[in-house]
Amino acid sequence: MNSFRRIALLLALLLAVLPAHAQTTRKKATRKKAAVTKVVKKKRPIKKKKAPAAEETQTADTGETTPPEPMVFGEPDSNPQPAETPVTPLEKPTPPAVAKPVQPAPLTTPTLATQAPASEVTASGPVALFAVARVPNAENAAVKLEGELLGHLRARGDVTLVDLGAAFPPPAPGSLARADGLFEEGRTAYDNLDPEAAEAKFLAAAEAYTQSPAELNPGRLAQTYVFLGASRHLNGKVDEAKAAFMLAVEADRSTRPDTTLFSQEVSTLFEEARAAVAARPVGTLVVQSQPAGARVTVNGRELGVTPLKGVELPAGHHPVVVSLPGYAPFAAYTQVKSTASAEVKAELEPTPGLAAIRDAAATAATERAFDQDVAPAEARAIGERLGARYVVLAAVWRNKKGHAEAELQAWDLRSKAKLRGVEIELTKDSRHGPAAAADQVRGFVNGAAAPRVAQSGRSGDSLIKRPWFWAVVGGAAAVTAGAIYVATTPDKGRGFNPVSGGVGF
Repeated sequence: MNSFRRIALLLALLLAVLPAHAQTTRKKATRKKAAVTKVVKKKRPIKKKKAPAAEETQTADTGETTPPEPMVFGEPDSNPQPAETPVTPLEKPTPPAVAKPVQPAPLTTPTLATQAPASEVTASGPVALFAVARVPNAENAAVKLEGELLGHLRARGDVTLVDLGAAFPPPAPGSLARADGLFEEGRTAYDNLDPEAAEAKFLAAAEAYTQSPAELNPGRLAQTYVFLGASRHLNGKVDEAKAAFMLAVEADRSTRPDTTLFSQEVSTLFEEARAAVAARPVGTLVVQSQPAGARVTVNGRELGVTPLKGVELPAGHHPVVVSLPGYAPFAAYTQVKSTASAEVKAELEPTPGLAAIRDAAATAATERAFDQDVAPAEARAIGERLGARYVVLAAVWRNKKGHAEAELQAWDLRSKAKLRGVEIELTKDSRHGPAAAADQVRGFVNGAAAPRVAQSGRSGDSLIKRPWFWAVVGGAAAVTAGAIYVATTPDKGRGFNPVSGGVGF
């Protein structure tokens, strides 16, 4: 009985303990699930990572076996998404400011604001050159200087000078219609056996021809004298006929009487006249012109340019023509005597167009105009009228001692470079004479003294380091802000004037 009671008490105790134990277990399980739900809600805003969702599922599935403190949720919270911050900028990187730089202009090579491209600066072009007198008593010196400068520039053939002959063509030649008409009238009278009328007509025709020596045809004049001599011979004037034949030989030594028109007596007398002309001693011819450098033609044959001295010619009358482009030709029917010298002085008159150009040159060559940094309007007008790229002006004056002095300037109207400070000494055998000035103009025109920009390195290095630069300028140079200034240094100690290498007009 006692044993039975003990068993019953134990069963009652077990029945009482087991429900309480089960309830406690259920409460623990409930608390554990609530903790899991709370952690999941904390991680829910992060949608990019799927790992927390997987961990939530795993934790929910293993609710009874998971320890009370799930450490897997605490580690991500202490360092959330460690790899995502650097990944975002690498996917679409923002290019830095220098990733695609705009190609800047080279800063190591300064350029001139007004400088033309190098191909234009160094390219040559037509040159218009004039020398003018600033005072009346320097006109002859200016004319001489212009001729010398042009001669030196033409010598090498590397400078293109403006063709004044094409720009200012000479006036139309005079008409010889009247002389030709008189000649034909004389022929008619001679054929009609009227020697007196024929003589008068041929004499008038010869005079008309010689009055226009520039248009004179020596052969035509010689035939006129042949008919004049034949008409006199018919009138019995033998000596006068021989004199006419000698004039025919002087005009054209190749002339012969036509044996089908004239008698044998005429031919015989003509040969005597020819022999007399050939036996005479020769004379000499001197030709001067203002301006110099004019072409001299005698009997249709070119003999040289002025000043022309000591040219031997057969004694007699000769048509002398002096011509210079831009000027009206000068002509004279000059007599050269045996053993004597005949002199011709030709004062050439410019055509109206060239006269206007010279007036503009005189205005552009004043001291005030030379002191300007820009090309005078008159210089630009000269270049436009003549189609010249370069305008070169030389101004001549006389100092207190009466000695002629000159200075020269040149403008490149395309690249706007300027050659300034070229002083010219007009004394004989001077180192700074016209030849040296012409060399500086040649260097300026051909690009040697024109401003250049170095292809690499500092501005001016490529120019200053070249020997011909100093040989051309013969003076001092400086480089400032990409522009090259050059000047000659005269021996007299005067301060040099700068050559503007493109800064200015």
